[in-house]
Order: sequence, then C-alpha cells, then structure tokens
Amino acid sequence: MGYRIDFGIDQGAGGCILQAKVRGRSARHAERIGRDIADQADRAAAKQLLIDVRGVVDRLGALGSLVLAACRDRRVAVIDSDDNELYHPFSEFEARRHGFEVRYFSDAAAAMAWLGESRRDA
Repeated sequence: MGYRIDFGIDQGAGGCILQAKVRGRSARHAERIGRDIADQADRAAAKQLLIDVRGVVDRLGALGSLVLAACRDRRVAVIDSDDNELYHPFSEFEARRHGFEVRYFSDAAAAMAWLGESRRDA
C-alpha cells in the first residue's frame, strides 16, 4: 500500500493555508510526500501548511523527513495523535535548526488558530 494526500485550501484575509491530509504508509516515501505537499503549496502560493498525519500508519521515524521536505519557507502546523507527543519536540528542534517554523498539535482548531496568529502578524 502506498500513500494518498487530500488537499484543501483555507483562503482568508491574511493569505492562504494549504491543508494536506496524508493517509497510508510513509516510511519509504516520506521525503516524496513532503515534496508533493511543498509543490502543491507552491502552486497555491500558500505560505502556511496544515499537515494532518493521523492517517499515516508508519509515521514514527519518517515524520521528520516528511515535514522537513514540506517546509521550505513556510510556517507548518502538523496534526498528530497524543500517542506520539514524546517525539514531537525532537522534530520541532530539527526544523528550527534548519530555519523552519514547525509546531505539532493534536487538535486541528488549535493548529489553525496558531497559523491564524501568523497571518494577523504579517
């Protein structure tokens, strides 16, 4: 089984947020998934991403590669389950080390609110 990404766009006064819901398996495809999301964000001129990875079966160990490949020059909110909360600080630190702004959430509304804060500040 491979992977599937469903995209949506939230267009507001402060710009657009590309939403990507990823399902399937990612271990062998993590960077490709991230690049696919980044390419779609480029086409949509989205400066912010909301990536939902709760439907990815084997995301532990691959999630960091997926997120880093998607970042480019974007603010990224990742939605994941609370079960993986212990792994998120490492991924956030690695993203900051590369100059990216990434934050993990277990709640989609909180993730959108965080992205909305950035749009108001811009």
